[in-house]
Amino acid sequence: MAIQFDCPYCTSTLKVPDETAGKQGDCPRCGTKLVIPNPFTTAEGQPPTQTEPTQSAPQQQPVEQTSNTEQTVDQTNDSPPESPQPAPMTSATSRYLRKRKRSNWGGILSFLFFFSLMLGVAFYFYWIYGPRLEGSLVAARLNSQSAKLEQQLKPDGLGLSDEVIQLVNQHLNETPRRVKSDLMDLLFYGSEKGGLHVRLKPGDQTELVRVELTGDPALMDYISKNGVQLDQPRLAEYQSELKQFYTDWQHSLETGEGVHNLINYRNTVGLNSLMGGLGYHMEARVNNKIYPCVHDDFQGGLYFLVPKGTLQFEMIGRELKSGRTPFPGKYQVQVTQEYPSAP
Repeated sequence: MAIQFDCPYCTSTLKVPDETAGKQGDCPRCGTKLVIPNPFTTAEGQPPTQTEPTQSAPQQQPVEQTSNTEQTVDQTNDSPPESPQPAPMTSATSRYLRKRKRSNWGGILSFLFFFSLMLGVAFYFYWIYGPRLEGSLVAARLNSQSAKLEQQLKPDGLGLSDEVIQLVNQHLNETPRRVKSDLMDLLFYGSEKGGLHVRLKPGDQTELVRVELTGDPALMDYISKNGVQLDQPRLAEYQSELKQFYTDWQHSLETGEGVHNLINYRNTVGLNSLMGGLGYHMEARVNNKIYPCVHDDFQGGLYFLVPKGTLQFEMIGRELKSGRTPFPGKYQVQVTQEYPSAP
């Protein structure tokens, strides 16, 4: 004959020899220490009375179906317990508590995981696509007789000696250098008060137009939030090329050789000195041809060189050498009026 009972923690049906009654053992399934019931003794040491199977108390039905596989208890202690053990929970209650504990942790972890995932997806789409920067803007052309832009170049903090800066500035004061094409006419020149300047005028086939950006609140908000970040590549390129400009010109004065890459300095030094971060990343597309942004007045206006008589064009983001196009928008621009002179 054998003693058969259920583990009160994992509800496995266990079967052990009669001689293990009243001893401690480990459940082979869940490892819980338990006391093997003794069906042969009663409270006063009286011999047990036989009861009919029909008279036994009905057992509580399990909440969910469990395995009926019989297992044997591993004995770890041959001596009976020194004190009586508390009455074990019913199998249904223990299963419910374990399930609730597992489901609570699982729910919390699942919530944190999906919340982090959705936050990451939202941030990714905002970073890639940003706000909807599209629509229509208006522009005005500048009077061709007075249309010009000027800016002083500032080589301070570039690691150049004062002698080199003064030598180049003095030379360009005496002999200004013009870089002219059908697109634009840009002049590097020194001044009597010192310093180096650039002056830009439209070419023979182009005109200056000023695009009014304040008509689109989303665009102005984008500029406010991203202006510093947009200006970083422009400023880095400008400072690096301006230092090289002075170095090349000094070498030219010492050796008598000419400065051969003036077109590059026109774009990287001259135009960069006239623009801000937004203008650096913008260009105009007219009849599938690209024309540059040449000035940012920081009062809600961007200046472009476009073919004379242009009535409309697209304002789009410029693709950088790295292949990236940081500005994600596209605007249709209507040229509707004329400024008498540069604002």
